[in-house]
Formats: sequence, C-alpha cells, structure tokens
Amino acid sequence: MNNCSENLNEHKLVALGGGTGLPLVLLAARTLGILPTAVVTMADDGGSTGRLRRELSMLPPGDVRNCLTALASPERAEIARLTNHRFDEGEGIAGHSLGNLMLAAATDDLGSFEQAVKLFEDMLQVQGRVLPSTLEDLTLHGFDRSGEEIYGQASLTCSPRAIAEVEINPKNVTANREAVDALLQADSIIIAPGSLFTSIIPNLQIPDISAAINQSKARVIYCCNIANMKGETANYTAWDYIVTLERYGLKDRIDAILLPYSMHDEESVQRLEAKGIQVVTTALVSADARQRHDEHKLASALPALIQPSCQPASDDAAGALANSQNGNQDEARYALGNQPVEETDN
Repeated sequence: MNNCSENLNEHKLVALGGGTGLPLVLLAARTLGILPTAVVTMADDGGSTGRLRRELSMLPPGDVRNCLTALASPERAEIARLTNHRFDEGEGIAGHSLGNLMLAAATDDLGSFEQAVKLFEDMLQVQGRVLPSTLEDLTLHGFDRSGEEIYGQASLTCSPRAIAEVEINPKNVTANREAVDALLQADSIIIAPGSLFTSIIPNLQIPDISAAINQSKARVIYCCNIANMKGETANYTAWDYIVTLERYGLKDRIDAILLPYSMHDEESVQRLEAKGIQVVTTALVSADARQRHDEHKLASALPALIQPSCQPASDDAAGALANSQNGNQDEARYALGNQPVEETDN
C-alpha cells in the first residue's frame, strides 16, 4: 500500500463534506486503521432527505446515514446493508431509504436529531464519529454565472450553468460544538471530494466551522474530484477549486491537494506549488464507477498527505503513462484525455 511505517492508529483525522465522496474517504481511513470523524453537511434537500425535511421539519438524514453505514463495524455489516435499502415501490414510501426513515423515527422518539445519530452510532458500532456540522435548520441558495438566483441544494446541483456563488440561510447558524472540537483537535483535515458548492462550501459558511479549521494545527488536504460536475463546476481546473475554497474561508490554509490524473494540468500544479501547496497526483478512479474515487486507491495515497515525510509513488502526470504499462490502460487514457463527466452526489 505505502512504504510509510508510522502507526496511524492514533492519528486524528477529520473528513468534511457530504454526498458520495465523504463516505469513500471514511472507508479509506478505516483501511489505514484510523478511526475518522466525519463532519457532515446539513444542506441536502433532495430525494428522500428533502421529502422528510419538508414533511417532518427534521434535519437532513441522507448524508449522515451514508457516513454511519460506511463506518459500521464488520459485525454490523448486514444491519448497515439494510439501513441503506431503498424502496422502489409503495405509496408514500417509494424512493425512501430505510435508514432515513429510521433516523426520522429515532428523532421523533428521542426528540433530537443529535441523539438519533448517536443511537445509530451505537447500533452500528461505528468505528469513528459522525457529526452534523450544525444542529440547526438551514437552506442553501445561490446564483449561476448568468446572475439567475437558484433556491435549494438539489436545484443548485442540477443547474445547467456554472455556479458563481452560494450562501446559507441563516448566515449566523451555530456550529455543532462536537464538530468544532474535533476540527480543533485534528492532526489532519480532509476536504472530501463531492459537489463543491452544495456539499463542501455549506460547511465552510458556518462561521465556527471555518474558524476552527483556520485555528487548528492540522494539515488541511483537499481531495479533488475525479471530474467536474456538469453545470456546477464546468471547466474548473485544480487551481480553480483551491481559489474557490480560499474565497469561502480557507485563504492560505490548504496544505496539500490530492489530484486524480483526470484533473492534472501543469499550469495548475505550478501555481499550486508556488503557493507552497503540496501536490500529489496518482491513480484514483474507481473501475466500477468512473466518476468516483476508489477507496483502496485513496487509502494508498493518504499517508503521503497526512504524513509529509512519506513519499508518494508518483507525483506528476507522467505517472499516468506508467499506468498504461502496468495494465491500467483505460485509466491512463481517461487521465490524459481529461474528459469531465458528471459526478453523482447524494
């Protein structure tokens, strides 16, 4: 996996984000023996989650559920699988996942979403922590580059035009204290792949969350998407992602970026390195879902980022050519072609 011998069991890793990207980082961390903490966005309003928010006035359960099942102990794997079961039919229940309904029931029974999440942590014997970034209700809206205002996370994700800016409402939402403490005590903070404007930035717009990241002594690492999302981040380069994150509270705070070959370009790398940002480029594409990261490849790449003394196997796009010689011809062609595809975000 990696020639670093340092023991990571005590490493305090916090991963921040939502959607499908955050659980993959958590799975990668568990592969390394780390007990990670997830700080999860509370902006989701699509699908089953959106229906439950509207009908029950509860906090969004979907992204939290995905993180809980990702960190479930092997002994609870069957329960985790059932928790992710989604009903295909049935009046009023079609489209809902069982876990979302169970979190809704637990919230109603216990009177608190926070307590419902802790109940699930116990039930699934979660190996780590799952913390909502806030325990207060918030909504997301923004503007595309034509100036049109867009309301809601789901609508922003589906925008046919690139997003110019987003904003949470209310602006002064209070952060989850446990999430703030985890960030302040972290050894490394991973900004997970996923929707930049609807999974990552809503966390950073919570004042105490961005303040905690800036005050923390942790290394801050951005795990770049495999591809740009159609509309939302059309034509973004690695440099554009970092500039946008800096605009939303992380000015001069990102220490490293993990790039898939598909997002590697020399101009971005030179500009990032000139800012003192460590750049690691390596194979990350999943063979099963080409728009997503492979958790095992992520696990191989992480030690070189969270432990600066580690040396990655390759750190530039030329490594893509080596992949073709090692039998990964499809990934090498995908990398060198740099063809953006839509990244599915939950």
